Amino acid sequence: MLVGDNIRLIRERKKITQEELANLLGVSRQAICMWEKNKREISLSFLTKISEVLEVPISRIIGGVNMVRKGQKKVVFQLKAPTATNVAVSGDFNNWDPKGLPLKKSRNGIWSVELSLQPGRYEYKFIVDGEWKADPDNKLTSPNPFGTENSVKEVK
Repeated sequence: MLVGDNIRLIRERKKITQEELANLLGVSRQAICMWEKNKREISLSFLTKISEVLEVPISRIIGGVNMVRKGQKKVVFQLKAPTATNVAVSGDFNNWDPKGLPLKKSRNGIWSVELSLQPGRYEYKFIVDGEWKADPDNKLTSPNPFGTENSVKEVK
């Protein structure tokens, strides 16, 4: 399933019309229609807004409504950063994408995202307001070629 299909399914399950979603996002109903038909790309900022309005993790929009595939495990990445304005996570699970996967901020200042990963060992870092940071709550690390350390998550 593509991102637009996932948005449509989630929107319909929440009984929100295209017009209502458009009003909440400050875009036209036609923009919603084009996104849902996968005829127009959606910027990361709008994906973030859509996840907030639909009250679902962005990974659910990107990965699908039933995002846990056979053999995969749900994995939560979280970081306490109450003063941050933008937090993402990147690692070998997304080819170290410099944009990362955005995390959603809770009222208590904890940012989180839930992903589905195959069992294995994954190295990752958070991107906090543009700066790469290891997970301060994870003691399991591995040196990287940049002279710093990556955090390590083992999925069993």
